[in-house]
Amino acid sequence: MFPLYVAVLASVILAVLGVAYSILHPESRLWPPPGRGSWEFWAILGVDTICTVGVPVVGLLDRGSLGISHQLAFPLGALLILVSSLLIVWAMRALGLGQSFGLEGGLVTDGPYEYSRNPQYVGFVLMLIGVVLVTNSVQALVAGSMVIILVLLAPFSEEPWLREQFGSRYDEYCERVPRFLGLRSIGG
Repeated sequence: MFPLYVAVLASVILAVLGVAYSILHPESRLWPPPGRGSWEFWAILGVDTICTVGVPVVGLLDRGSLGISHQLAFPLGALLILVSSLLIVWAMRALGLGQSFGLEGGLVTDGPYEYSRNPQYVGFVLMLIGVVLVTNSVQALVAGSMVIILVLLAPFSEEPWLREQFGSRYDEYCERVPRFLGLRSIGG
């Protein structure tokens, strides 16, 4: 179990460093990747897979170590996983698989993107919280928290690229729709 935990943590740390590099050096960014055949694309896909699969597996192997009430945590976590999965699928269908992995495409502003500029990230954060609650795991909490940091940083590397691609249309979209969630998300 410990080597898997270390591998997940190492992958997330590398991903955070890659996104931080992309924020600081947008001219040679790693995220979004330059194309499907690029090493950046495959590295991102690999890290995404490790995070998506690794955190729940680490949590299951370490289940119960967090010591929270299972009677409350499990159903709440399961509900979060279900709702977040539906949100992620809805957002991926609206955006398309290629664009979900950072490839070029059109500016999508409808469906879940009408309420959040990053609904997949919102869903992934909710899913990670659900995984921590269901597994009741310290290791899932640590690894999941690091992935949440990654998810919160990612838009800052994407937004300059999106501005390059879509110009004032993207700026107008940003004025209407919050980065993650806000009063504008619920009609306020």
